[in-house]
Amino acid sequence: MRYILAAVLIAVMWGQDWTKRQAELARLGKSIQVTQAEFEYAYAKAHGGWAQAKTHSPEQYRNYLEAYLNFRRKVADAQARKLDTVRAFKEEYESYLRQLAKPYLLEKEVLDTLLRQMYRRMQEEIRASHILIAIKDGDTAAAYQRALSLRDSILKGAISFAEAARLYSDDPSAAQNSGDLGYFSAFDMVAPFEDMAYATPVGSVSMPVKTRFGYHLIYVQERVPHAGQRKAAHILVRWGPTYAAKDSVEAERRIREVYARLQKGEKWEDLARDFSDDPMTASRGGELGWMRLFPQMEAIKRQLAPGAYSEPFRTRFGWHILKVLEVKPISSYEEMRGELKSRLQRDERYKAAERAYFDKRLMAHKYQENQPARQALRKALDTLYPDLDKALNVLPPQLLNSPLFTLAKEKHTVRAFLSYWANNRGLQIARTLTDEVFDEALRNFAHEKVLDIELANLPKRYPEFELLRQEYYYGVLFFNISEQEVWRKAVEDTTGLRAFYEQHRQNFPAGERIELIEIVGSDSTSLAELPKRLPTASLASVDSLNRVGRYGWRILPQFMERGKADAHYMQFFADGSLPTWTPLTGGGREWKIAYILRRLPAGYKTYEEVRVELIQKYQEELERRWLERLQQTYPARVNEKVFSRLFK
Repeated sequence: MRYILAAVLIAVMWGQDWTKRQAELARLGKSIQVTQAEFEYAYAKAHGGWAQAKTHSPEQYRNYLEAYLNFRRKVADAQARKLDTVRAFKEEYESYLRQLAKPYLLEKEVLDTLLRQMYRRMQEEIRASHILIAIKDGDTAAAYQRALSLRDSILKGAISFAEAARLYSDDPSAAQNSGDLGYFSAFDMVAPFEDMAYATPVGSVSMPVKTRFGYHLIYVQERVPHAGQRKAAHILVRWGPTYAAKDSVEAERRIREVYARLQKGEKWEDLARDFSDDPMTASRGGELGWMRLFPQMEAIKRQLAPGAYSEPFRTRFGWHILKVLEVKPISSYEEMRGELKSRLQRDERYKAAERAYFDKRLMAHKYQENQPARQALRKALDTLYPDLDKALNVLPPQLLNSPLFTLAKEKHTVRAFLSYWANNRGLQIARTLTDEVFDEALRNFAHEKVLDIELANLPKRYPEFELLRQEYYYGVLFFNISEQEVWRKAVEDTTGLRAFYEQHRQNFPAGERIELIEIVGSDSTSLAELPKRLPTASLASVDSLNRVGRYGWRILPQFMERGKADAHYMQFFADGSLPTWTPLTGGGREWKIAYILRRLPAGYKTYEEVRVELIQKYQEELERRWLERLQQTYPARVNEKVFSRLFK
């Protein structure tokens, strides 16, 4: 997802310069072109984004361009060898492309619109009241009619909204607050409620809107500019047998004493710690954070300036003094985009918007179901579901080959749908087939087919997507050719690796040493038995015994130089018969024993000793030779005029 966001942000920064930035920055050989746009995209993504990249020097651009051209040379080599025509490449690349393209499409077609809508809403706060009508015994129609009837009574003036809330709302708090929700903004309410609140004019009562809580009537009292996010703290004094104040009168006296001490300059944090009856916040200065408070407190909070505190006020929880610690104005869209996106993708409205988008595209591509085939399949699955693989085997070919629907003049068969359904376990959670389960599976399949159409047109509609597609195409080719030319070759070319060792053996000097297999474990008994069980040991035999006995030993083959050896190994550097077992050493949960294989004189490390390090150095050598060949095959020419325009 961060790669997708990089492409989107870079495209935004380019704006109308897209065509100009297609200028050729460099050419490799006769025909391989690297555009300004391609290089800027790669550089910005590797260096913290466009804004950061703009601050860099021409020297930094030059150094990265040299590395990038080497990368493109390797890709060109892969293309010359037609690695992009191999079936494995095509399958891997197409899989990556699909995973990449869907979120990109939704980012552009769905998410951007929603993000801007939510940001616009955040510029305002709404004060509203509501009446909740719960859905009882699953009877949604009755709840809706009750809400509608109540709305009619309010609009005719037979009852005020506040009175109706107190008498009829199923929200338990309405009896005390007349349904008043205080001020709220984007993301403060569930999506359907928020959507209706922002769509309702000030002074109006909405039509009934359904949420997971039931049906709501919303009375919008006020819309005001957002006062900014406020970080608050409070001092709460409660009363009762377990509190210092035993009744409300004593609680009020106590809170007013705190207020007087604040006005004399005593520290808020000290008074909160000593007097507040909120056990969750008292020890941290009464801090409530940035959370939205209940309506009465929220109304007071939004009136306070940073550092200011309220006069004492009473709520159903007790007596409070509220303080605003910090005010954070609404930031710019660009600054808030990441936070908005994170919140939105966890919100129900994003999934709903994604679903609505695909439904809309279905209609745009003239989706048409074959009703006889649909009905026949639905009936047949009554006895076969959830065994969809069986359905594919036993249903008559005439039905399986029948078109289930047509989309953009292309027919999609019953067989194709069942195959898709059978391979998507997430659509088979329900163990009983209902119309809703069938419809959901069919809808998902149709959406996938819409996605195929949309992805094919994506580069035409969003030219910047080509950079993202190209990045993945180059990346897969680069990996495959590098594995073939360097990584795997260094491991598999044992003849070349040994020859490389002989040429560079002087780079691996070594003192006198022993080769051994050290075995470490917590069970001293099993380790002590090793010399009897394996008089002649090898790495393979020790490993096999460990797996069969499930001892959990750590087996550590190694070469140990005299100057670095533990004291109990020193005797084995002297004359004596090898191979042999060492005595068991250790204690508690850490015991060890070793099998000494041989002594090696001072000189150079053996091929086996340095093989891991040797492979790395051989890879570096193969890389160097490869690049030398490629630089001759694909010499580079840089357009200095275009280079001077980078990130401008």
